[in-house]
Amino acid sequence: MLSLAALILAGASMPRLPIASPTVLSPALSEGLRPLADRRRFTLGAATPVRCLQKGFDGGRYAATLDANFNMIELENELKPPAIWKGPREYDFSQTDYVLGAPGKKGWAQQHRMKVRGHVLIYAKDEGYTLPEWFKGPLGDVSKEQAAEMLHGYIRALAGRYRGKIAMWDVVNEAIDDRPNNGNPFNLRNNYWFRKLGPEYLVLAFKWAREADPRAELYYNDYGVEDGGPKGQHMLALGKWLKEKKAPITGLGLQYHIDCRTKIEPNGPYYRYVDDIRKLGLDYMVTELDVTVPAQTFPAGDPNRGMVPADPADLGRQAEVYASVFKMALSTRRCRGINIWGLTDRFSWIPGFSGGRNGAALLFDGDYRPKAAWSAVEAVLKAK
Repeated sequence: MLSLAALILAGASMPRLPIASPTVLSPALSEGLRPLADRRRFTLGAATPVRCLQKGFDGGRYAATLDANFNMIELENELKPPAIWKGPREYDFSQTDYVLGAPGKKGWAQQHRMKVRGHVLIYAKDEGYTLPEWFKGPLGDVSKEQAAEMLHGYIRALAGRYRGKIAMWDVVNEAIDDRPNNGNPFNLRNNYWFRKLGPEYLVLAFKWAREADPRAELYYNDYGVEDGGPKGQHMLALGKWLKEKKAPITGLGLQYHIDCRTKIEPNGPYYRYVDDIRKLGLDYMVTELDVTVPAQTFPAGDPNRGMVPADPADLGRQAEVYASVFKMALSTRRCRGINIWGLTDRFSWIPGFSGGRNGAALLFDGDYRPKAAWSAVEAVLKAK
C-alpha cells in the first residue's frame, strides 16, 4: 500500500474537489496523529460510514488517512437501531460484521488495530433515523412487559454479538429534551421507551448492556450540555440518579458540536462542567467533536457547498478551538478521549444540516489535505 503522503500527493487517480477560495492548510504530513496519540495513550477516534472503509473507496485515500491519524473508529449510522433492528427478534448485521467481524472472525477494525466505539443501543427519539419504523405499527403496540423483553433481547443480540470487540458503548443517546421543563424527570424526552417503561428504561439498558459485554465502557451521550447550562445540569442529575440506581454507567459523553467562536478556557464553564462530572465519580469523553465555520454560499449540488469559509481567517480561529478542546481533554482528570465526528469536510453532516450556511468543520478538507486545525492538534499532542 502507498504511504499516506504518497496517496495524498498522487491523488490516487481521483478527481480533486473544486475549491472556490484558498483554505488554510498545514504543511505536508510527516506522520499522522495516530502515533502521537498512541505515545500519550490517548484515545483519538473518528466517525465513519461503513461504505468509506470498503476496499478501493476513493482510491484508498480515505482508509489511509483514517488509519494514519486515528486509533479508534465509530460508525456514524450502521449501529443505530434502524440499521440493525428489522423486526422483533430480526436483526441485520451485514454492514457491521464487515467492520467488527462475525463471531469468531476479524473485521476491518481488528485488521487495522482500531478500537471501536459503539453508537448507539438506544437512540431516545421517535424519528425515522432513531427508532425503526415498525415500532410505529402493530408490532410496536405491546405491553410494558413485552417492550422490556424486546429491548432486552435487542441489547443482548447486538452488544453480545460484538462482546470484546467494542471498547465503549453509547448505551442511551439524546434522551434529554431540548425544551425546558417538560415535566418529566430529568427533562427526559417523551419517547417510545419512556412511554412504555418510564425513566427506568435507562437503568435497564445499562444493566442489560453490562450483562451482554462485561468489559465495555458504558456511556450516556448528549449534545448541548458542554457549557453546563440547564440541559447540562439535567445530564448531571441523570448521571447521579443512574449511579444511585446502581446502573453500571462509566461516564458521560459530551458531543461538542461547536463553532469557531467558542471559547474554552481554564476556569471557564467548559472546564467547570467536566470537573462537575468528575465529582460525580464518572468519566467523560468528547464524543462527536466538530468545529463549524460560516461558509460561502453555493447552490444545492455544488461540490463547494459548505466547504469554503466565508472568511478564511475563521480557519485559524477553528484551529484555536480544536487546540483548546484537546488541551482540556489532556489536562483534566477522567477524560477517556476525543472522537471527531468525521474525517474530511466532504463527508461532514454539517453542510446538509445547515443548508450550506456552515461547514468546513473537520481536520481535513474535502481533498484529504490537513488543515490548520490538524496542525493545532498535532502541536498539542506533541507538547509535554
